[in-house]
Amino acid sequence: MKKVLLTLLVLLVPIGPAMAQNTVAAEDIAAAVTAFVTQQLQGQLAEDTRLEIETRWQGNVVVATGEPQIRVRRASSRPLRGPTVLRVGIDAGGQTQRAMSVTADIRHLRPVLVASRMLRRGEALTLDLVELVECDITQLRHGYFTDIEALGNMQTRRSVVAGDVLTRNHVEAIPVVHRGDEVELVARTNQLAVSALGQAMQDGGIGERIRVKNSDSGKILYGQIIDAATIQVGL
Repeated sequence: MKKVLLTLLVLLVPIGPAMAQNTVAAEDIAAAVTAFVTQQLQGQLAEDTRLEIETRWQGNVVVATGEPQIRVRRASSRPLRGPTVLRVGIDAGGQTQRAMSVTADIRHLRPVLVASRMLRRGEALTLDLVELVECDITQLRHGYFTDIEALGNMQTRRSVVAGDVLTRNHVEAIPVVHRGDEVELVARTNQLAVSALGQAMQDGGIGERIRVKNSDSGKILYGQIIDAATIQVGL
């Protein structure tokens, strides 16, 4: 019995000194990811844009002896917004000790115009109907507005709930031309200007393109509304 115990004790004794180890904290990995994303987006965002970056990584990483260094790089060419996978490597002792994929939730926040109250369809947008509020614009696919002047001569296309961000899908130009209106069709080049009488085939606001009919030829054209009486068409 004594002989067996002695053998077990010999097997449990390490041969040579134990290798020292270092621990890379999850907080350090998150800080490296945040620094990388911030640096990558530097100069690409509006001055009033603020980033919120949350790293989906829990737990520390143990590496061999040596001063650990954290490397972060992109995993793809997709924009750095929303859930984004990044490649993280941890080096120590001149070697890569750990390589992993880390997901970062990257949110872009910016002051944008929101409805200050419930808006009905067809309401002309004025300063008292909107307000600037910092919102998450990461997933806004239809644009947004940061300046009330951009909403000049615009109205709501549909009802908008109080607090909702105003996007291009919510607004449209206030119609100054209506279907059936008699208008002047104008075509211009550098050396030539031609005009003719026409008829609007649909409603539209200044700057919008609508269908019009040449009263003489009956031809249907597309033109841009210059004012309530003038449509610019191509030659």
